[in-house]
Amino acid sequence: MLCMATLTHNRMRCGITSSEKSDSIMKQLERVAIIGSGPSGLAAIKSCLEEGLKPQAFERTDKLGGVWVYRESGDQRYPEAASSYDSLKINTSRTFFGFTDFPCPDDWTAFVSHQKCLAYMQDYAKTFDLERYIKFNSEVTHLSPSDDYETTGQWKLRYRSSSGVQEDVFDAVMICSGQYTHANLPMYPGQEIYRGNACTGSAYRNNKEYADKTVLVVGGGVSGGDIAIDISNVSKQTYMSSRHGFDMYALLATNGWPSDVSYGCRYQQYLPPSLISWLRKRRDGNRFPLHEMGFRDCSSDGKLPTSVIANDNFVNQALCGRILPKPAVKGFSEHGVSFIDDSSISDLDAVVFCTGYKMEFPYLTDNSPIFSKAGLDLYKLIFPATLKHKTLACIGFFKNVSSGSPVSVQDMQTRWTVQVWKGNCLLPPKEEMIEAVARRRKEEHALYGRDVLMIQAIGYNDALARDMGCYPSLVSLLISDPRLALHMLFSPVVPATYRLVGPHSWEGARDVILNSWNTAFLGTCSLVLNKERSTLPLCTPKIYIVLLTLMILFLSYGLAQG
Repeated sequence: MLCMATLTHNRMRCGITSSEKSDSIMKQLERVAIIGSGPSGLAAIKSCLEEGLKPQAFERTDKLGGVWVYRESGDQRYPEAASSYDSLKINTSRTFFGFTDFPCPDDWTAFVSHQKCLAYMQDYAKTFDLERYIKFNSEVTHLSPSDDYETTGQWKLRYRSSSGVQEDVFDAVMICSGQYTHANLPMYPGQEIYRGNACTGSAYRNNKEYADKTVLVVGGGVSGGDIAIDISNVSKQTYMSSRHGFDMYALLATNGWPSDVSYGCRYQQYLPPSLISWLRKRRDGNRFPLHEMGFRDCSSDGKLPTSVIANDNFVNQALCGRILPKPAVKGFSEHGVSFIDDSSISDLDAVVFCTGYKMEFPYLTDNSPIFSKAGLDLYKLIFPATLKHKTLACIGFFKNVSSGSPVSVQDMQTRWTVQVWKGNCLLPPKEEMIEAVARRRKEEHALYGRDVLMIQAIGYNDALARDMGCYPSLVSLLISDPRLALHMLFSPVVPATYRLVGPHSWEGARDVILNSWNTAFLGTCSLVLNKERSTLPLCTPKIYIVLLTLMILFLSYGLAQG
């Protein structure tokens, strides 16, 4: 009943836009090209198959998995392929990690290694028989609108494989090649004469060559923090330079649970982002006193952080003097580096530039539909707003600053994209999409000071779910399944939430939601302990009564406001 009611409501307001009703492009859409076979590419294949489309993925390397594949530095077969580094672990807990209908294995601890993430991707592909839709060692070299694009919306794709250069035409394309391919290497005065070892974070694999050396890490993001910590374990001295500054994200909350589990419940998503950031600063400020330690706190200017270090070991290494702060780089000499505060390091053995990645699509003949002078012009961070036909989708081009996994977001993006292509979800007119892009950009500048493609994963997924008809009605659940309703509001918003109802729902979703508090420590507990934890902390009758009362008041307020 709930599923049909939700679907009926969304079917009434879904469909193709009025400008597209005059042609039959969406109805005839069948063959879909997918560029890349990382998490987003795998989700794209599965989403197409669920709706009867014919996907063909192109992977330029010999393995699926994207960034989770480990490759030795200097692998000349795939010089620009994304790769993990030895010490890489997920900074999203296992509770939130993964696809919407494929929970993480029971033996996973809270934060696992890249090897287990790759094995998970491989298991996902095997379970749903996705690999046979992938052409390996096939690099897309050219993508452009077909000669009859104006009437068909089709795309011409050229790729290079062992069989030579081949060309094909597809009804639609999903770009799933990711953000972590083209490293951004800044140029400083004197950098060309520096004689020490220099590499980008994308080329870093392990700390072996940095033993007993003086090393500078430039950049203060997630990978910069991880790499600085890794190097500091063996180096003579590690320094960290940051131009924009950074903030700290605690993997573990003060209650001992993973932070995303503690602060990733649905009721918390209704709070303003600025309030959430303030509460987190109150919570973690004493644990990570960046100002007092000499590291610049980028949230000190009133803007929310865009660069975040998500590794609880960073502060320990800094307090022990293994990592020392430095401001922005001013320039290099043959053997050293100077900074904007006129300090310098005279004997610098190596530098690692963890300065992000360039958003590039080298195979596109014309980037203008995707990029403008202001940045990435994507409606809902998926469809190029200015294109006549919405047959090109960009998957995975975002940053997440809250609880939730990029993998689940990519899964939801591909599902929503396919529903649009099938004519089941509404797209506004072109002018409204362009306005929505400009509005998002204005909001980001107000919050972060620049265009950073930032999302809050749960809120973003919720919005796509409402469009697709897979967002469960809490009011209906309160009547039909009050226990599940309580967990929906007061438990972590796990990916399986979006398979409870709607298109391609999954019968295992309810059990995953009810056991969401249990999964955080599943890999480190005995089975007996897991049974004792199975409903923690929503387990006692008193708590149920209190939460039920709060939920009724909460929903009553929401209905009154609506």
